Amino acid sequence: MGLVLAWPDVAFAGPWAQAPGDWYASATITQEELEGIRGNRVELYGEYGFARNWTVTAKSEAVAYELGGQFDKEFWRGTLRRQLVSHKGWAVGVEGGVVHGNSLGGVFACDEWGAELRVSGGLSGVRGGRNFYTFADLVTIRHEDGCARQRAEFGYGVDLWRSIFLSQQLWIERGNKSADSNKYETKLGYHFDWADLAVGYREEFAGDFDEHSVLLSIVFRR
Repeated sequence: MGLVLAWPDVAFAGPWAQAPGDWYASATITQEELEGIRGNRVELYGEYGFARNWTVTAKSEAVAYELGGQFDKEFWRGTLRRQLVSHKGWAVGVEGGVVHGNSLGGVFACDEWGAELRVSGGLSGVRGGRNFYTFADLVTIRHEDGCARQRAEFGYGVDLWRSIFLSQQLWIERGNKSADSNKYETKLGYHFDWADLAVGYREEFAGDFDEHSVLLSIVFRR
């Protein structure tokens, strides 16, 4: 198999900062198939607002394919986010930090330390009595081993009816050591009093490789 990208970052994006003392935590389990090879992925993510307009984030991710060995990947990231603008529902933010490893199946690089920089814009509010948000992110990642990736992320979410919600996201990624990737994800979930629970489907459509997955996600927040 050639260089194949299986990059499934979930909706951990946008310009918004947590209020001081507030936090957000999520766990996602994914069952996926990459070029006919089955795998399982676990993603853990958290945010904490430690000052006005400042949030610290952390992510850990691991994927194991049935072939094992060089296809299995581990990744972690730590960043600081600064919300720069907040006006009538509009927000702009910047985020930067360190990364180590990667979660790109079949890519034999991007394994060293690196840095990530993200610029984000978004809009949130209430339309027609329904809560909603939409955002766009531009991301660049560079590793010590020469691996460089650029990514655009677009997403939105809306409360459909009572506690039922829908979210969708699109990723477009290009890199010097990976195949082109265009990926979309749809999730349908329910707001419980104690957490949000959602199921979803993710699929690659750039045409360089075949990858699709189903997922289960749970979110806690304060």
